[in-house]
Amino acid sequence: METALVLIDQRDGPHFSLRELERALGVSHASAYRHFADKAALLDALTAEGFGRLAACQGEELKKAGGDPMDRLKALGVAYIRFALNNKGFFSLMFSERGDENPERSNRIQHNQQALETLLGCIIACQTAGLIADGDPKRIAGYVILATHGLAAYRTQGHDPLGSGSDDTFFPGIDAVNELTIAPLLLDRPSASEMSRRWFAPLDPTLRTSAEPQSES
Repeated sequence: METALVLIDQRDGPHFSLRELERALGVSHASAYRHFADKAALLDALTAEGFGRLAACQGEELKKAGGDPMDRLKALGVAYIRFALNNKGFFSLMFSERGDENPERSNRIQHNQQALETLLGCIIACQTAGLIADGDPKRIAGYVILATHGLAAYRTQGHDPLGSGSDDTFFPGIDAVNELTIAPLLLDRPSASEMSRRWFAPLDPTLRTSAEPQSES
C-alpha cells in the first residue's frame, strides 16, 4: 500500500498496473493478488485509509483548538490543508474520480458524511454563538470547502501560477485562506482596508500600490 501511494504521488494519480507495482516491490507476478482481488480493491483500501487519516488529523486540530467555536471552524481548514500537504498520494486518490471505485468498500459515503457532520457542527456552533450569519449550514459548508480544497489542490499538484515557477509569494497561507473565507460570513466583519493590510500588504515594504496616496513634497 505504501509503494502504491508513492506511485500515485509520482504519477499524479493511480496510473499504474499491479504488475508495475510488483516490479517496484521486487516481488513475483501475481503476488499482489494474495492481498487484493484486483487493483480497484487496493485503491479502495487506500481510499478508506486516507479518509481515516484525514479524520484523525481533524481530531488533532480540533483538540488543539479547544472549545471556541470560531477556532474550531478554522481548525478544520488547517487540518484539511495540512493533511493534503503531508499526504499527497492519499489526497490525489481520495479526491479524484475513479470509475472502478466501490463506494461501500472504500467507505467513501460514510467518511464524507462524518466529515460533513463535523463541519456542520462547527458552523452551527458559530451561528449559535452569534459569530456568523444565519443561513443553511450545508450551503455555508459548501462555500467554506471551496477555498481550502482549492489551495490544497494547487499546492499538491505542482502548479506554477502565472508562470512564476514558485507559489511561495502567490498563494495566501492557511491562516489567510481561513480568515478570508469566513470574513464575509462574520457579523462583526473586518473592513476591506483592514483585510488588505493584514493579508495583501506588499512583501517588499518599499513597494507602493497605485491606490496609496503619494506624499506631497
